[in-house]
Amino acid sequence: MSSKLGWQLDDWLSYLEHLHPQEIDLGLKRVAEVYHRLDSPCPAGKIIIVAGTNGKGSVTAHITALATAAGLKAGSYTSPHLLTFNERFSICGQWAGSEAICKAFIRIETARADISLSYFEFSTLAGILLLADQLLDVAVFEVGLGGRLDAVNILDADCAVITSIALDHQDWLGDTLDQIAREKAGIFRCLRNNPNFRQSIIIGEREPPPGLVDAVTVSGQGVSWLGADFDWRKDLNVAEIKINCRSELNDQVLPTSPLAAPVQNDNLAVAFCALSAVAGNLCLDMASLTSEFNKLQLRGRLEKISSSPDIYVDVAHNPAAAEVLVAWLKSRKNTGRTWAVCAMLKDKDSVEVGRIIDPWVAGWYLAGLEGPRGQTAESLQANVTRVLEQPHHCYPNVPTALQVASELAATDDLILVFGSFLTVEQAIRYWNE
Repeated sequence: MSSKLGWQLDDWLSYLEHLHPQEIDLGLKRVAEVYHRLDSPCPAGKIIIVAGTNGKGSVTAHITALATAAGLKAGSYTSPHLLTFNERFSICGQWAGSEAICKAFIRIETARADISLSYFEFSTLAGILLLADQLLDVAVFEVGLGGRLDAVNILDADCAVITSIALDHQDWLGDTLDQIAREKAGIFRCLRNNPNFRQSIIIGEREPPPGLVDAVTVSGQGVSWLGADFDWRKDLNVAEIKINCRSELNDQVLPTSPLAAPVQNDNLAVAFCALSAVAGNLCLDMASLTSEFNKLQLRGRLEKISSSPDIYVDVAHNPAAAEVLVAWLKSRKNTGRTWAVCAMLKDKDSVEVGRIIDPWVAGWYLAGLEGPRGQTAESLQANVTRVLEQPHHCYPNVPTALQVASELAATDDLILVFGSFLTVEQAIRYWNE
């Protein structure tokens, strides 16, 4: 252990990548035991856990912005990161420092002894420690995969949020929406099993599958459904939304979400109700809200990285997320043509994503991704070519595809880069060089 005391963050991350034999190893027994050895630290006065297929990061970002505007001390743990590991830990709007992360790693390494932990489990415990040290009012934890067996679920959430249910990660979560919903609903705490633990449940899925409805019913906890118990509306030409709550919460006027996609106002409404569930009726004024929303950034969610031509990057990697991209494209007043730069992992439904996006673009720049889950552009092309009617060409990697696309595009065109977190990371790094 003494040799690790002088390690820098990069040393630790390299160590974690090889510590556990499996990259993904769902289950709570090992990580819960180490958490117990760390004396089960509580990360905040109130804990919110956010699960769901899409929208987890967006809801988390909105919750912390709203909390700060309300004068609360808030932090969050999210995954994966795009550019730096520190992004995973946000404390009062600032990323955790590398030195603090290393100190948390040392505590975990000492406590775990002979217990093997995955990269994500180690990171999750670090997030709990880092947030617990700050005496926060509210801590928000984003589920990594599923919910029931995700490391974040060692915590009992005062509020459990499910943002959306769609097909993704079927190898781990099941092949149907009902199966996926039940896995994600594993973050619920059953009132019958623990009568003294009250949990609020917030559902952001407008068309919940029966499996999710059943899980909510079985939990016995109080629930609020987007579209039934709360919703939002926006008046024309006014950059505000009004959230209407059919509960003890007061209605609230908020600035529209600063994030680009139309669905982000759904995420904002979910975030407002989740925070209200743990903090009560919030004291929010438009000046504080506007200030916090002006600072709200979420990398890789329809993030604009260049102009003339406009270049946007998005981590969308499943059909439901592709539908969100199309809704955004429909909402834009773009005079030029739209070009897709796409690279996807081999276990994703590239065929359906291609089918959804193709009618809205003038052509495709298909790129390869390295790594055990990556695939070449030619492999991606072989999968999607039967559903693409627009021209498509292959490039060895994302930087090359983006370079060619930007050189050939007109100044009033739009280039949309998407397909995975890795795709967006490579695009941002290349463009910032």
